[in-house]
Amino acid sequence: MLPSLLTSTLGAPAAALGAIEGVSDALAGAARFGGGILADDPARRRKVAVGGCTTTAMLGAATAAATSVWQVGVLRAAAWTTRGLRVPARNALLADIVPASAYGRAYGFERMMDNLGAIFGPFLALGLVAWLGVQWAIGLSVIPGMLAAVAIVYAIRHTPGRPAGTRYRCGSGYGPCCVESWDSSWARSPHSRSAPSPRPR
Repeated sequence: MLPSLLTSTLGAPAAALGAIEGVSDALAGAARFGGGILADDPARRRKVAVGGCTTTAMLGAATAAATSVWQVGVLRAAAWTTRGLRVPARNALLADIVPASAYGRAYGFERMMDNLGAIFGPFLALGLVAWLGVQWAIGLSVIPGMLAAVAIVYAIRHTPGRPAGTRYRCGSGYGPCCVESWDSSWARSPHSRSAPSPRPR
């Protein structure tokens, strides 16, 4: 829908579309690094995931009200930046809310639904453009984005809380990969074997 808005509605050349998409994709890629740093903090990753999803949906829908090419460029770049920030937090949250034995199925399902959306979304967009016009179709894109944010909030609130005294541990460092109790982690750590146990007599 963005190419139609730029070329048909605003009369921009194809080069403007390429520049806007190129800059936006570059910003989204760079933002994932910063989003990964934020996602390492369990207290922040929920806010980043929900806030990023909501902001991306609102900025994308606001593109429908743009009256010039530079406004479309700014809104698109901002939307893709927040999209890049939210991705690592979303992935970390997915690891939080599913058991370790279901990681493969959970990420496979998430990728499958994302690809199905990429396949069937354009067909829905074509129908909306033919029925309501390109600007209304872009504006209505806020609905699936907000529903995604609501789904994240629902998943967070209905996830069983972690037991008290747990820490995130992954291999030899700490991260969102898995959770082990501090007692069991300490029992398996090299520190617990630093003092040899007395030999039986």
